[in-house]
Amino acid sequence: MIYLGHEHLSLYKQFEEKGGSLVLGFAIILGIVIVVTLLVWFAGYSVLLKFVTRMETRWQRITHLLSRVEQSTNDFLAILDQHGKLPTGTTESLEKVMEDMQDPANERGDQLHAFGILNDRMTFLFEQLDDDEDLNDPELTEISEDLNTTLTLLETASQSYNHAVEKYNKSLTVIPTKYVANVHQFKPQLMLDETVHRLSSSDHAI
Repeated sequence: MIYLGHEHLSLYKQFEEKGGSLVLGFAIILGIVIVVTLLVWFAGYSVLLKFVTRMETRWQRITHLLSRVEQSTNDFLAILDQHGKLPTGTTESLEKVMEDMQDPANERGDQLHAFGILNDRMTFLFEQLDDDEDLNDPELTEISEDLNTTLTLLETASQSYNHAVEKYNKSLTVIPTKYVANVHQFKPQLMLDETVHRLSSSDHAI
């Protein structure tokens, strides 16, 4: 009985050693998995953050240009009002359009669409002024040139923004950024339409 007891004890120790080795091996594997997962997450998050930052920086450029358009439009309306050439209701209607253009609650494409409406209405007003020989104000010429310059800059900025959105959306479909995007609920962004490009043609530009 003593011999069997020693034999059982020896088997128990061997089993315990094997069990300990298995636990240790599992712990090591689990640790490696956790470390790899964290590294993948960190790499994916860093890349994703870079794309988001680039996209938002380029949109800020667009909002700056839209603010510049709004200021030029207000200056233009003030000059027309001084000369008694401002059609009734023009200020109110354009203010509503500019509000939509500058409202961050609107979709970005809708903001650019509002700019397109504003540009068309401003073009119509400028065409009317061209036929008015009594109105010859150098400031109007300066505002017209400034708006045309801003339009060109907006086209370039919109193309740059769309390129950034394209890169960002693509990053949501590949590893490791896809993993991070799924965890943190990053969503694809819509590209801007061709509004600005359309308006840059001679038929629509101010």
